[in-house]
Amino acid sequence: MNKEPENETVAEISVGQLLRQAREQRKLTIQQVALQLNLKAEQVERLEQDQPDGRTLETFARGYVRAYGRLLKLPETELMAALSRQTGSAASTAKPMRTFSNRTAHQATENRFMWLTYAIIALLLVLLFVWWWQSARENTADSSSTPASQPVEARTPQPITEVPAAQATDEQAASMGSAADNAISEQQLNEMLQQLVPPSTEAVPAPEVPQLDTLEMRFSENCWIDVVDAEGNRVAYGTKQAGYIMQLTGTAPFVITLGNPSVVKINFNQQAFDMSAFPGGRVAKFTIPESE
Repeated sequence: MNKEPENETVAEISVGQLLRQAREQRKLTIQQVALQLNLKAEQVERLEQDQPDGRTLETFARGYVRAYGRLLKLPETELMAALSRQTGSAASTAKPMRTFSNRTAHQATENRFMWLTYAIIALLLVLLFVWWWQSARENTADSSSTPASQPVEARTPQPITEVPAAQATDEQAASMGSAADNAISEQQLNEMLQQLVPPSTEAVPAPEVPQLDTLEMRFSENCWIDVVDAEGNRVAYGTKQAGYIMQLTGTAPFVITLGNPSVVKINFNQQAFDMSAFPGGRVAKFTIPESE
């Protein structure tokens, strides 16, 4: 007989009482809960007393209760069901949210607009290709209708009359008689031309070819070098690796700078150059061949 009143008592426990009991079991103060929920201590007290602020919307009040229950690790479904029974707003919890549907509809509109844009771009590309193809076809037709080359009129070569360099004197004309009976032979004409214009006997001198000098450098270790020829051209520059053999050609004298001359052997015009005068480990700058 006493069980039914006990069940009714348990069922009548409000949401605020459930929150307060759970907070006391976890040994939390109202100030600690308010600090973690980012609420005022008065708002937490009103939630435990089932007296939400009249200025607070029901949606925010339910959110505060949900956050309070999560902090105390209470079953959210049972807590919100008890709040709905207590406030009589169970129907309001089942209202569908239209935010996602609106976003989906907006995305669908954007997708349709995007596909329409792609279709317009593709159409423009097709029109551009057709215009280019027609222009190329017209250019090909114009080039085929134009003759490649104009016929060149053949010209009949005119006979060239050779004029003698010197005319015969009156005495030679009298002795030779008439021109028809005494014609000048080709051999006699050549002899007369040779007498008038003697052949040139001076030989044209051949151009002198400058003789280039050769420079060979062998490196036993890594060494930095700088080589400049007589014309001011830098023919070699940089660091050469050990075992490298460098062949150079140019106009002497060569101005040579070596970072470590002791590791370099030099042959100038296939003749060994004496490197003993340059100490190792020091930069050396010298000229090959040496000026006397």
